[in-house]
Amino acid sequence: MEFFFREKGQGIPVVLIHGFCETHQIWNGFDDELAKEYRVFSIDLPGFGKSTLPQAPFSIDDIARLVINWLSAQKIENPILIGHSLGGYVILAMAEQDISFNHNLVLFHSSIFSDPEEKKANRNKVIDFVKSHGVAPFIETFVPSLFYKKEKSILDQVKSICLNTKEETLIAYTMAMRDRPDRSNLVVEKINKLLIISGLNDEIIPCAVSQKMASINQGIQLVELSETGHMGMIESPELALRAIKKFIKHKNQ
Repeated sequence: MEFFFREKGQGIPVVLIHGFCETHQIWNGFDDELAKEYRVFSIDLPGFGKSTLPQAPFSIDDIARLVINWLSAQKIENPILIGHSLGGYVILAMAEQDISFNHNLVLFHSSIFSDPEEKKANRNKVIDFVKSHGVAPFIETFVPSLFYKKEKSILDQVKSICLNTKEETLIAYTMAMRDRPDRSNLVVEKINKLLIISGLNDEIIPCAVSQKMASINQGIQLVELSETGHMGMIESPELALRAIKKFIKHKNQ
């Protein structure tokens, strides 16, 4: 399958994995700052952007396996994996499959927990809505919910990225997220160092959920971004970058 990525900089490899209905473009600017110190890869997950969609249905674990295969093909060893939202689910699945990733994870507005029943029901509603009305009406309401600072120019910019999502991609990933397993045991038993970046005003992954995650393992570091929703790379890039760089430096000391 075709796997699109963008590469910048030199040094320790850092792989940026975007969230639901996004592409590598969501990291524009953010990756430039990281690339001043690291070798940065920003990818399009299968089915998003310029990467081809695998045959559906598929699981988050299937997507993780494809990313692991891509890393191997590119000879990218011991990377720092930064997963935004959906991307966080993917990097946790990668760590479940390959222990070499266990100490190199940054969850960026993401969760180790499976969906509660209410959220699973909401995922089913999204699938039904998109089947009936298409992608565009969903994106119109979805994107504003990601932000605390609802600035029109930024919303329009992100909408333009998300509107390129194909209906079959949106539906297949919604199903995969709905059915993903809980990764709490992975974090408790195998991961002794993890950075979680959370938005204090995040409606998608509430800060209380991030605090609950941080409480289950002493090796978890939680950074909370004020006046930030689900898009810290856009709403609070300086604080998010500082947290990531600190995590990488401490990990490699």
